[in-house]
Amino acid sequence: MNELAISAIERGGEPLAGLGALVLDGAWGRQVRDYLARAKAILFEQHLAGATGLAVVESYTRAVDHVIRALFTAARASYQERFALLDQRCTLVAQGGYGRGELNPCSDIDLLFLYPHRRDRYVDTVTEKLLYALWDTGVTLGHAVRNVRDCVRLAAHDFKVKTALLDARYVAGDAGLYTEFAAAMETEVLKRQATRFFRDKLAENEERHRRYGDSVYLVEPHLKEGEGGLRDLHTAMWLAKVKFKTNSVAELVQKGIVTEGERREIEAARDFLWRVRNGLHFLSGQHMDQLTFEYQERIAADFGYRDDATAKGVERFMRDYYLHAATVNRFSEEIIARCVERPTSYRFIGRFVGREIRPGVRVAAEQVAVGDPAAFRADPSLLVRVLADAQRHGLPIGNATRRLIRENAALLADDRVRCTPPVVAAFFDVLGWKTGVYDALNEMHKLGVLGALLPEFGNLLCMAQYDRTHLYTVDEHSLRGVRILEGLRAGAYKQESPLLTEVMRDEDRVEILYLAMLFHDSGKGQGGDHSNRGAEHVCRVAQRLGLHADEATQLEFLVRQHLTMSHLATRRDLHDEKLILDFAKMVGSLPTLRKLYLLTFADMRATNPKLWNSWHDMLLGELYVRTLAVFELGEFAAPDEGLRARRIRQRVADAIGHLAGPPLAAFLADMPDRYFLSVPESDIPRHVTLVRRYAEEPVVTHVMHFPEREFSEFTVVTRDQPGLFAKLTGVLTAHGMNIVGAHITTSDRGMALDVFRVSHLGRAVIARSDDRWEQIQVTAGRVVGGGLDVEELVAKARRPSSLPEKVVPRVGTRVEVDNDVSEHFTVLDVYTQDRVGVLFAITNTLYHLDLSIHLAKITTNVDQVLDVFYVTDIDGR
Repeated sequence: MNELAISAIERGGEPLAGLGALVLDGAWGRQVRDYLARAKAILFEQHLAGATGLAVVESYTRAVDHVIRALFTAARASYQERFALLDQRCTLVAQGGYGRGELNPCSDIDLLFLYPHRRDRYVDTVTEKLLYALWDTGVTLGHAVRNVRDCVRLAAHDFKVKTALLDARYVAGDAGLYTEFAAAMETEVLKRQATRFFRDKLAENEERHRRYGDSVYLVEPHLKEGEGGLRDLHTAMWLAKVKFKTNSVAELVQKGIVTEGERREIEAARDFLWRVRNGLHFLSGQHMDQLTFEYQERIAADFGYRDDATAKGVERFMRDYYLHAATVNRFSEEIIARCVERPTSYRFIGRFVGREIRPGVRVAAEQVAVGDPAAFRADPSLLVRVLADAQRHGLPIGNATRRLIRENAALLADDRVRCTPPVVAAFFDVLGWKTGVYDALNEMHKLGVLGALLPEFGNLLCMAQYDRTHLYTVDEHSLRGVRILEGLRAGAYKQESPLLTEVMRDEDRVEILYLAMLFHDSGKGQGGDHSNRGAEHVCRVAQRLGLHADEATQLEFLVRQHLTMSHLATRRDLHDEKLILDFAKMVGSLPTLRKLYLLTFADMRATNPKLWNSWHDMLLGELYVRTLAVFELGEFAAPDEGLRARRIRQRVADAIGHLAGPPLAAFLADMPDRYFLSVPESDIPRHVTLVRRYAEEPVVTHVMHFPEREFSEFTVVTRDQPGLFAKLTGVLTAHGMNIVGAHITTSDRGMALDVFRVSHLGRAVIARSDDRWEQIQVTAGRVVGGGLDVEELVAKARRPSSLPEKVVPRVGTRVEVDNDVSEHFTVLDVYTQDRVGVLFAITNTLYHLDLSIHLAKITTNVDQVLDVFYVTDIDGR
């Protein structure tokens, strides 16, 4: 029984000020429902007025206790009206969260109806009366009817039953029977099979973390089951109850297992999580535990968080949530570690025993440990060095040593300490080691060492990003990027990204790459362009770490330009020679290009798994290879485009002239230079074949699938007409296709050759369905021929779903115009909320504005789209 449960029972009296007592005199279910509704209304007002999480859960638990006791008394009286109450005994026992005294407003109520030996009419009457009354209230109710022997037997063989009974608490009925039950649990369950119970609970804990995202720092965290959620704390306290025979954090303090400061910290964190969960239940009106975007802003406002110049109120609220969740996670991990660690002593006859790996640092019981509490003050570099030792030996740091590191981490906050050669050398040993870089940095971050050593990174601690693009907080995202780079170095992505793997294998200064990953977003949360602010930060970092001038310059460039390569690859025409040459000049050197390529990959992949796919891999790789060629050839001047186009025409004529005949000559003459400069030469023979069919068919279509690259290519050859691209976009949209790119060419004789690329991601079955493409080809012919209105077609596809719309942060619409990146076109970047038919709406608007689209690149980042169009006006300018 925990401390909250005890207080809830002992206080007695009126369950909640202003609520009064429950009087049952008729329809019990309705009366109980009304009573609990009044209780919740009172508690909601108190919650909005700033009541603590503890105050609300404790008060609601007392209100439910009052209901259960009133129902039990009424049920017993009902039985006595018909039968004599002799030696029949029944006890109502609260289990789970109700047993812990931790009921949030819409929590489940879990009851055990306990009887001594045989189930009799009295037990059945009490059970039936209570259950029917509670079911009528609409509460979610869990229940079991067992005798003491059954409880002991089930708990001994089913760890879930044992777990539920660990939180058992007397509510009503025969108190003596509850005492017998508690004694039986103590002697026959808690003291037996502890090892098996620990094993089962730890496996359950690991699976739960995996199922709910395996991170404290998810943008829509699960308050109960997620990492850093309340269940982490429950698990730790269950194991502590079995191991140390404790019922509360206060008792852990009494036994010297945690400090008084740690108790205050974990109780504050738990209270914050309770308060958030209370708010979520009050606002949603249901048992809900995932803190979705829909409720984050509302709860933040209720808690008094407001927007300011540097961050939204909801982002500051979520940062506080992550800080408290991290506290729960850390506390739980340490308690669990204490529960399962092997009994061993690091001291023997006054001497610290174990294998010494450096003065004062030993390996004992398969852990790295420091025996002297004063060692870190004597030599602060040991704070980093001991983590490097653990990394090299592949061993965890002992619990007592972790606590010492956390207590002394602030020693590194002084420049006179963190800039010393021993500290810097130890840190670079961590970065340069062949394995365990992410694990070591993550441990440094958890223990406060990384933030003290690198305050620019420490400022990112639990920094929230209120959008669906970023799956994690800024610090977690940056560390995961390091893990991805480390995995790339180990060959984890060699099947899906062989080029990146090869480039990483040749990287000889991974330390600079890891630093760039750590600091690429360090400018966030300060207003202005975060890339430029981050570059300013790393200049200071480079100076403190003593980097050579060329390394410092490279690091600054990588942070300042960390978004450039992804922007160019996904938003610009990679066949534009000027763009490639300008990019190569900006990068300046081949080693910097390699690092920027690797950094871009890790950044995109660490942001959100949905952002990285084979399509992005191909685009980024194409930009890298084209820029690499510039460095290898050493030609930084733009070649004559007319000359390049003539050479390509000649190569095509030489390759297939004997097959294509006169139509090829006409094709080569009619198609503009830009076509030959921007289309892969290997595609031209196929296009020639389609154009030959066009002589006999008004609309020619062709589909090719590229499953290994996860896209299909849809080509249309027909007579050009106003709004053709918008019409074809509408056809594909109406049939559920996800367009990621398009290339539009019009010949000198007015023939259109439009090529669309359609992604397979999330819809491979549809995108590769022969039946679906046959429908598309037929529909395209009808739309182009004027027999079908494309706007009506798209309107049908927009029919609202019967499912509720998922609430997400709204994305504003904005349009950016770039007249500098291309010599021939104006480039429009359109940012807007993703929705059915949005691409058709944009292209149709551009058509009505008399703009001709020549190239389109479509990017969807979870719920935001960025559509890029290379356009000219009606006169081709």
